[in-house]
Amino acid sequence: MRVLLLTFVSTMLHTMIAQAAEPIVVLNYSENWGGSVSDQYRSHPMRENPDEFKKHEVMEAETLGHIIAKYYGGSGLNMKFVEVAILQINRSAFVRGNPNFLYAGKTLHLPSVNQIRALVTKEKSENRNTYDNGRRNEIFFFGS
Repeated sequence: MRVLLLTFVSTMLHTMIAQAAEPIVVLNYSENWGGSVSDQYRSHPMRENPDEFKKHEVMEAETLGHIIAKYYGGSGLNMKFVEVAILQINRSAFVRGNPNFLYAGKTLHLPSVNQIRALVTKEKSENRNTYDNGRRNEIFFFGS
């Protein structure tokens, strides 16, 4: 019995010594270490003034991807949200609402960060009618 107990204690000590020999890694977190993600995009014009929007006339053979890269590239915004916002605001500039088919010569309203945020969160924007050419985006049902 003593031999069994001595073997068990010996095995446990050997296991603890083996575990103690493994290196310990300490990770230190600092806010200034790599800069925050938003610092990287802070100098983008759309980030400096979140109410700034642009107008762009579509040239022949130009794609929505080119336009988004030109105006929103490096802004840190999710480009899918930007694409959907541009589509929502400029429905008449796209063939059947398809983002792959733009009409050349159309003028696109490229929304500001606050306008995109309002579309995503379904908030009412104060400037909504400025880029809607006076049309309303509500649907009214009449009758019963």
